[in-house]
Amino acid sequence: MRRLLYLFLFLSVSAYSQAPMVGNYSAAPDDYLLGKGQRWHYHTDTAKPPQELIAREPVGDEIAIVDRAKTILSNSSAKAIALMDGNQIVWAGYKSPANSNSVFLSFSVGKTVTSMAVGKAICSGKLALTDSAETFVPELQGTDLGRVTVQQLLQMSSGTSAINHDSSIMSAKQEADMRFGRISFLDILKTPKVSDAYQGTFGAKRKPGEVFDYHSTDPLLLGVILNRATGTTYVKWVEKEVLIPAGIDHEAIIGQDHFDYGMSDGNVRMTLEDWGRFAAWVKKNESGNDCFSNYVKQASTTHISNSIKREGKAFDGYGYLIWAENNRQKDSYWAVGYGGQRIAWNHKNKRILIAFSNVENYMDDLYWLYRDWSNLPLKD
Repeated sequence: MRRLLYLFLFLSVSAYSQAPMVGNYSAAPDDYLLGKGQRWHYHTDTAKPPQELIAREPVGDEIAIVDRAKTILSNSSAKAIALMDGNQIVWAGYKSPANSNSVFLSFSVGKTVTSMAVGKAICSGKLALTDSAETFVPELQGTDLGRVTVQQLLQMSSGTSAINHDSSIMSAKQEADMRFGRISFLDILKTPKVSDAYQGTFGAKRKPGEVFDYHSTDPLLLGVILNRATGTTYVKWVEKEVLIPAGIDHEAIIGQDHFDYGMSDGNVRMTLEDWGRFAAWVKKNESGNDCFSNYVKQASTTHISNSIKREGKAFDGYGYLIWAENNRQKDSYWAVGYGGQRIAWNHKNKRILIAFSNVENYMDDLYWLYRDWSNLPLKD
């Protein structure tokens, strides 16, 4: 997944065959984090009117938490951090070269955007959790991947596994072919190494739904399914059903290949304020009682255990393309992106944290910060 993401962000393919690291930590240099994508990526419209965000000063015990956030921003690789209470921005800070006009790349935070898009398709009657992939993608009929359900894809439990150590699934040649429009994401998903279930040492194939295995295959296939089920493209469905309803005020940039299949494993670029609008919209929907609200409630709770801990070591559970049960705040759920991109919510109140970063080496400080932010008494 990560090598796949970075391929689309660099002009030179051959120089970057590995996901960037700083020491033992994943890294997202400014060229990645603050770039504008590629010419074939999709630029959305904006909401008219946008969702209102209300700026207010911190009060009471919030003041000490905001001071801690300012210190973290100053002393870490963070480029932007926001603390929110519903649609109220209690504090937001930036560090050069980032500013309020910057668009921040989601990395795998975009998986949670995909989850919301799938939920909208389900509630529109275009999909069901029990539908198999091959129902919409007949090119996968007869493969292990084709028999997997939408729910198993959302849970990262298709039974397939990453090809590469960094959760990506493409070879260097496939990356180059993808970039220059010679193959599509669907072509990658059809290859036997990707569509075959993981086979253990003694020959038994892994069954769908058995094991959580974080990698690009499952969300990328959901993106293809959205193309087929909705009758439009992934990027236009995300725009119409997620980002416009979330009330974005600036155009977003969504990654796609040359064949209109979306980078549904994580390539959305928005301003920090628009990420705040998305986060507030998710939380607002979690509080409702309609079909989509029920989906958000389901998506934000554990459906499968993160027992292997190959990825997401700070999380014990996984919902529908959303991490759950953070080890510092069990009641929280998180959108998580490579290099230190985070959006945090919890089920008991509207307190939200958002962070975009260069190096994923200060996350424990961020988790403690959110624990304390989310546990503050409700403001009168």
